[in-house]
Amino acid sequence: MDPALKDDGLNAEIESMKDRIIRNLVLPSVAPIAIVCLYFTPKYVFGCANRGLMALAVVTLGLVGAIFAAIKSRSEKIIGHPEEANWWLVTVLILVSPLALLVGPLG
Repeated sequence: MDPALKDDGLNAEIESMKDRIIRNLVLPSVAPIAIVCLYFTPKYVFGCANRGLMALAVVTLGLVGAIFAAIKSRSEKIIGHPEEANWWLVTVLILVSPLALLVGPLG
């Protein structure tokens, strides 16, 4: 039997895991990273008010994304895919973290 055919299922599983990691961890992590970058940006680059508005925009977009991710998580749970639902819950936590950073330690 051809070894490439044996690994086909494993390769598909690895590709699926890569897609999940990118979709549910890497892309949502842009929001907290943007908040931290705005915090360390000097005032003279954007100005104080503009930095605040940009931070507010990042938090708002993150919260809207978290709402959609929570809806997606709930629908996956109803369909019967609990593992996929858990990945979407992690996404919700990551997307809510800019609000926690803005109100808490970076506020």
